[in-house]
Amino acid sequence: MRGINEEIKSAWKYADGHLDNFLEELKELVSQPSVSAQNLGLKECAELVRSKMVQLGMDVKLIPIEGAPDAVYSELKGSPGSNTLVIYNHYDVQPAEPLEEWKTEPFRPTEKDGMLFGRGVGDDKGELVARFNAIKSLIDSGGSLKPSLKWFVEGEEEVGSPHLHAFINKNRSLLKGDGCLWEGGDRSSSGRSEIHLGVKGLLYVEFRLKVGEKDQHSQYGTIAPNPSWRLVNLLKTIKNENEKILIEGFYEDVAKPTSQEKKFLKENEFSTEGLRKSLEIKYLLKEKDDVSTITKHLYSPTANIAGFGAGYLGEGAKTIVPREAFVKMDFRLVANMRALDIERKLRKHLKKFGFDDVPLNIYSKEDPAKTPVESYIAQTMIECTEMVEKVKPNVWPTVAGTGPMSLFTKELKLPTAMGLGINYPGAGFHAPNEHIIIDYYMRGIKQLICLFAMF
Repeated sequence: MRGINEEIKSAWKYADGHLDNFLEELKELVSQPSVSAQNLGLKECAELVRSKMVQLGMDVKLIPIEGAPDAVYSELKGSPGSNTLVIYNHYDVQPAEPLEEWKTEPFRPTEKDGMLFGRGVGDDKGELVARFNAIKSLIDSGGSLKPSLKWFVEGEEEVGSPHLHAFINKNRSLLKGDGCLWEGGDRSSSGRSEIHLGVKGLLYVEFRLKVGEKDQHSQYGTIAPNPSWRLVNLLKTIKNENEKILIEGFYEDVAKPTSQEKKFLKENEFSTEGLRKSLEIKYLLKEKDDVSTITKHLYSPTANIAGFGAGYLGEGAKTIVPREAFVKMDFRLVANMRALDIERKLRKHLKKFGFDDVPLNIYSKEDPAKTPVESYIAQTMIECTEMVEKVKPNVWPTVAGTGPMSLFTKELKLPTAMGLGINYPGAGFHAPNEHIIIDYYMRGIKQLICLFAMF
């Protein structure tokens, strides 16, 4: 492993002395709402990100994308003859609802007990600003940026990046590089840093069934069709009580972990009990030993009901037969599965069981992605983590979540890894009271300093 040189030590010292400034910069970005699902504040946030990159001395431009929020793209030259590091982030966040469950205002970032609360503070604005601060620490302390940077920040990741594929096909040379630092970066439930080398894919769908122009008195339940029951019966054909997905051919392309991946799964620090506590749930489905649990979590596809709506949802009783019902579902896909293939199998399944009259809307499709652990980006990130943490990170072949990484690994042929981050399992992504631990924020900045000084 390369040693910690004076340049890195000086940058670490600079970062320690400017933590308050770094937090204020993060608060500024979190204070700007940027909810892609609601088209809220995206233009203003893109401009704010652009201005932050300009302050770093980067060559920055807003790139219009038809039908989508502007992307922010920037470049910064590194040392002569150096590698090019592509960086991917997003500035959009999830909706803050349900607002009544927040203990603080979601867009008024609040420090409390060594944590910082706010929507997007972890996913993904904290990661974005940590990268800003790492570059600033390295340069302002007298160091030099080693890699040349190409930085792409989009504004619709949280709705599945529906326009990114077309953009990349038109701009392949723009994102050409030697490795890609992906958004995010996590820790285990005990606080150990983690490197992730892939993501699951995703097919997000909605079934919406309308059977009339108005709700009916429930006395007509004998003769009036109830869309809720029809969707319940549809769902029962997709997955059974033993958690098995019943769509024909659904599992036929599922990739099993390789021998090397099994080695990581056994060596990595992981606690089923720790994960359960971090998630604040009473039990895990078919809970087993640690290795079996994490293998199932990372290598099994899912059929998840994300939302179900119909009829009267207010207080007290109201006896009706609803006129309309809907279900939102997401299917997480593992290596070798393809979102388009699963969509076709789902449509065939609906026809087989007589539900092809139920309107099916596709919200997003993303394929899974994976990068070899031997890649230079992965090895350098592992080294950077060890420099700061003094222990080896957990190296996971994939993460259970999803992002448009396959466009980078497959279309652009970029080895891509996720890590050097600031988050942990209890951070509340996509939920009320999203937060980061400030100590992890600083340690993430120091890991990133190493990457920008070494890659």
